[in-house]
Amino acid sequence: MRSSILVITLLLSAFLRAQNHSDTTDQMIDKICSDLKQNESMSDSLKIKNISQKFIHPYLAQFSDSERQEKFNHLYFRLQNRCQSFKDYLQRIDPIKSDNWARLNTLPDITVSESEIKKFKNSSKFYYLEYDGDQKTIVKTDKNFWVETFTDGTYSKLSYKWISKNKFELEFIESNNNGRKNFSKKGDRYIYQVINKENNFYWILVETSDEIIKFKLFVES
Repeated sequence: MRSSILVITLLLSAFLRAQNHSDTTDQMIDKICSDLKQNESMSDSLKIKNISQKFIHPYLAQFSDSERQEKFNHLYFRLQNRCQSFKDYLQRIDPIKSDNWARLNTLPDITVSESEIKKFKNSSKFYYLEYDGDQKTIVKTDKNFWVETFTDGTYSKLSYKWISKNKFELEFIESNNNGRKNFSKKGDRYIYQVINKENNFYWILVETSDEIIKFKLFVES
């Protein structure tokens, strides 16, 4: 009995340390984002140099050489999740390359029909082409989970539930994909809207407080 309690205690302790580290990193990322906003008049190169010297280099210096790349990856992808100023910078230096994604200035009309939504809900296999090119990500769904498989064989698993006629929520569970596991942490939630259907794909809307994006989600035949 004592050994069982010890194992549970050790596991809980490890979880709390990991959670603590994640929360501390997010706090630093928010400071980086605030710094980027305060220095909007600077050139992009100066802004990046500034946050590197003030935040990133001192943070990475705490870790061994073998750990630094992993920690840098976490900062890079998590910044994209939490900081619109950083996302805007990345979009300036590496704009959308295909017509499968689009940034919008205003919310579009919702024209998807009830029958089209029903077909969407009854479909279990989709795919989309990644934002930064034409890499195909496979999506498999059931009534509870949304699982994505990437071209390198890695995956992401999220819980999946409908919250209104044309809206569904994904909650991040786990991933072994370098980008996704660093972009999200367990419990992060994302709201998607099905806005209309064209040919063999649906337009899906992603809205945050700072931007509106839509992308094509294809039905796998």
